[in-house]
Amino acid sequence: MKKIIASIVACAALMGGIAFAEEENPVKFSINVQAAYYPDNAHLTTSDGYEENHYSPIIGPYSGLEGRITPKAEYTLKTPLGDHWLVKDANVNFSGWVGITPVSICPGASVSFTPLPFLVFSAGGETGTGWNVGDLFKGGMGKYVDGDYNTSPFTNWYYKTWFQGTFQFDTGAIIKGDWTHVLMMFTYQAYYKGYTGAQDGEVWTWNCSGNQVNGWNEYMSAILAYQLPTPVLKRVGLMFESEGAYSDSVYNSEAYQGSFKELSLEPLLQFDFDEHNSLVVLFHFKSRRSYNIYTKDLPESVMVEKTVGAKTVGREWFFNRVALSYTYKF
Repeated sequence: MKKIIASIVACAALMGGIAFAEEENPVKFSINVQAAYYPDNAHLTTSDGYEENHYSPIIGPYSGLEGRITPKAEYTLKTPLGDHWLVKDANVNFSGWVGITPVSICPGASVSFTPLPFLVFSAGGETGTGWNVGDLFKGGMGKYVDGDYNTSPFTNWYYKTWFQGTFQFDTGAIIKGDWTHVLMMFTYQAYYKGYTGAQDGEVWTWNCSGNQVNGWNEYMSAILAYQLPTPVLKRVGLMFESEGAYSDSVYNSEAYQGSFKELSLEPLLQFDFDEHNSLVVLFHFKSRRSYNIYTKDLPESVMVEKTVGAKTVGREWFFNRVALSYTYKF
């Protein structure tokens, strides 16, 4: 198990369409199932510690699997801003969900406001707890101490709050036709994540993803996609993501460079089988820190502890995963 990152969440906007269609029923229910497969990639080091970029090769067929199921409820409140086409579909959307994995449970809620068809402002939060599942899934939640995780489910809690703005546009809104839908979306999110069992600067894990610390982070994503008038394959596109802490000081070891931005490029396909069933497929290429020491045998969950005093000297790209996101709308 590894972290299910925000790329699937961003793709939910594509699933709903960016064509600004009006929904008749204000209450909606859905269930989302996510799964991903990871090949094994080498951790590389640079020669003599000089800065460089390189590609980390696949060294094995399997590194891990992940999965999450998320039931969700939404309520849309229409706002009386007028009959002009720019504001007639303005609305406030309230959402609540529960994310469930083999090692965690995490309910959350958000509210969003769409004052114009191409702008969405939102805020939300979630909190959850995690556990280990024997030797199979370690690091559901907790601090890494003396070779193990001191997980305390339902005693300590993971939490996250965020503020977000999204620009979205469909060229089909101004150029009529079946083949004129080029979809564009840009999202900026500021979020604070934390773990009640850790002091500031201490490293913890959540959903088997290590190197987490309490602090403010920023996330950006951009999607460029083309909408097809075909029966099943509806959209093809490319997503770009950037994520990292605002400051190096969130880590006790500033050599780790917490403000280092992990970048991602993700070709995507969306299939709409009918009005209820949708599937997004992502091919995820990602970048991470490379160090001036040999790191091949260091697991992600203890990288900070083992590289205290090491220096981030470059960026290495690798093929991270194939991810699937299936949504059923009731």
